[in-house]
Amino acid sequence: MPSSIKNRFVNSYEPVFVFSKNEHNIFTKKNTHNNFSNILKINLQPTPYKHVAVYPEKLVDSLLRIVVLKDNSTILDPFAGSGTTLKVTKDYYKAFNAIMIENHTDYIDIINERCDLNGQVDILKYNFIPYKYQTNNLNEQLTLFEEEKQLLTNKVIDKNGFIKIYNDKESYYNLLEQFYSDTIKNHININATCFIGSKDFDIELIYKTSLLNNKGWVIRNMIIIEDINRWFPVFMIVDDNKKNKYIFNYENLKLKSKTEYQRDWNLTNFIGYRVFNSIDKIKKEGKIIEILQKKENGFLEYVIVEWEDNTYTKEFVIYSKKEINQNIIFEKNFNIKELKSLTFINNHIQYKKRQQKETIAHDILNSNYNGKFKNEKRKNWGASPGARSSVEQEYFSTQRLYDVNQNFIADYINFKRIQKGLSKQDLTTLFPKNYKHTVGHWLRKDFGGSIPTPTDWFKLTEIFDLDTKITNYVCKTALKIQTVKNSEFKIPDDFLNVNSLGLFDELINDNADKHSYNLQ
Repeated sequence: MPSSIKNRFVNSYEPVFVFSKNEHNIFTKKNTHNNFSNILKINLQPTPYKHVAVYPEKLVDSLLRIVVLKDNSTILDPFAGSGTTLKVTKDYYKAFNAIMIENHTDYIDIINERCDLNGQVDILKYNFIPYKYQTNNLNEQLTLFEEEKQLLTNKVIDKNGFIKIYNDKESYYNLLEQFYSDTIKNHININATCFIGSKDFDIELIYKTSLLNNKGWVIRNMIIIEDINRWFPVFMIVDDNKKNKYIFNYENLKLKSKTEYQRDWNLTNFIGYRVFNSIDKIKKEGKIIEILQKKENGFLEYVIVEWEDNTYTKEFVIYSKKEINQNIIFEKNFNIKELKSLTFINNHIQYKKRQQKETIAHDILNSNYNGKFKNEKRKNWGASPGARSSVEQEYFSTQRLYDVNQNFIADYINFKRIQKGLSKQDLTTLFPKNYKHTVGHWLRKDFGGSIPTPTDWFKLTEIFDLDTKITNYVCKTALKIQTVKNSEFKIPDDFLNVNSLGLFDELINDNADKHSYNLQ
C-alpha cells in the first residue's frame, strides 16, 4: 500500500514461507532443477469484494504450479478471508478437499458467492478455543569466533555509515559480532546508516541479525536483492536513539515516479484560491485577488492576497523548493552564503509589527488598492472558478521559504546563548510562562526539536545579536500550492536488482560540503 514514510525503503514484497515435515515433499518433487526461481513477481489485482487485504489470484496460481498435488488432496486455509485460495484451487483442480476457516460472517458470504458454492458445503460454527503452545528457549547469543577479531578502522568504514556485502556467512558473522559489541559504534557517527548483507544465508542468519534490535540498534529494512533466480538479504541498520535523524538521502537517487505530474498551469484560474497562514501563532485565511507575475510555464510567481482581517500582502509563490534551497550553503562560524541574488521579499517588517498587534503587507496596499475585489463582499468570494476549485481540492499555504535545518538553528541559538552567558533556564525566563517547554525544544537536536516561529525569532533578536542572513533564512515565507500530485522524487522500493547496489552509497552521501558547520 502507498506509504508516506521518508526515512526507510518502501515495502514492496511479501515473504512466502514453505514448511514441510521432511526434505522430500510435494514442493521439492517439482523443483529440483537449477533454473527454478524462488522469486515470484506478481502485480496487484483490484477486486470488487469488501475486504481490505485480498491478495492476487495469481499468487495462489503460481504456488499451485510449483507443487505436485494428488487428487483428493486437502487444501487448508486458516484465514480464508474473501476465499482467494479456495477460488483459485477450485479452478485449478477438479477433485480435492478444502477446509476454510474464517471468523467474519460477512466474509463467509463473500466466499459462498465468489466460489459459487451454492450452499453445497458444510458450514460449522465453533466457539473460540484458546490454544496454549510452548516456545523453544532460543539462544539469543551470537556465535563467537575463536580467532581474534579484526577491528574496523576508518579505512574500512566511513563516519556516515558503510555498505558491506559478503559472499560467505563466516565473514558476515564476523562483522555482525562487531555490531553486537560496541566496536562499530565507536567508529561511526551517531546518525550513520549501515547496510550489511550476505549472499550465503539461512533463517538462522536472519534471526541472529534481528537480535541487533535488542542491542542498541534498529533494523529499518530487510531489503531483498535479486541475483538472477535467487535473492539474498541486505539489512539497513541505524543507531537506536531519538536524538538524531539518521542519514537517508533518497533525493540523491533522483528516482522519478512512474507517472510524471504534468499540467498546463495557463489553464488554471487562480483568482479566488484560498490561502491559509498557519506557520505562525496567528492563524488566518485569505484569498488570492490579483496575479502580479507568472513564470514562463504559467505558474504563479507573485500574487496579492486579501486576508480575513482586511489586510493585503504581496506574496512570493514557491514552484520548486529544491531550486530555492540550492541557492544557499552553510559555512563555518554559522554564516549562510546566498549563491544567487534572490528577489524574495523580506518578512521582517511584517512579523515585527505583529508583535504590536498590527499586521501590514510586504508592500503597503491597504489604502492604494484599486483591484476588482476592492468592494467585493466576502461572501461572494466563492463565486469564481478559482475559489470553487480551491474549496474542492486545491489551496495555498504559507510556508518557510527555505527548508530550515533544525540542527543548525539549535546549535546557533545555543552558541548565542553561551556567548551571552545565559543558561537554558535563564533564556526560558526571558519568555512568558507558557513558553516553559517551548524554548527547550528550540535547543534540542533530536526528534523533539523545533524551529522558532517567525514571531518568536524576532523576540530572540531582542535578546541576541542574530545574523541578518540567518534571520532571513529562518523567517522568509512564501506560498506553496497544496494539491494531489506525485512527489518530485520517490522513495526506493525494498526489492532491488543486484546491479542497483550502488544506490546505497548515494543514500548515505550527506553532502557534507553543503551542510557542514561547527561550533567555535
